[in-house]
Amino acid sequence: MSATGLAEKAGMTGDEILHCEDGELLPSEDQVAAIAQALDVSPRMLADHGINGANDLVAALLQLEDEFGLVPDMCDGGLWIDHTAKNAQEVDSAIGAWGVMRHRLITGEITQEEYDAWRRKF
Repeated sequence: MSATGLAEKAGMTGDEILHCEDGELLPSEDQVAAIAQALDVSPRMLADHGINGANDLVAALLQLEDEFGLVPDMCDGGLWIDHTAKNAQEVDSAIGAWGVMRHRLITGEITQEEYDAWRRKF
């Protein structure tokens, strides 16, 4: 979709969209919601989390450890949820939903396009 097409759908100008894309304009919450709706994605998909590499990712995970309980598993190199954390149940549920959808993709129950559509809406 072109910037002009997105602008029309989001009720913005083409210049506003282009300035948002290049970082010159920080859109309001209402503008983010309108852009997300125009793109048919969750507004969370448009957030810049400032993660530009492995160290940034681990720094973000370290910030979330206490509240969400996501911690490294030294046995297999993966991550696991410490269920004593404040919001561990929410994380477990959300990751479980992701796991179900990944399984459905891997087994061919859904297509890559269907999986991508689910991700955009999450």
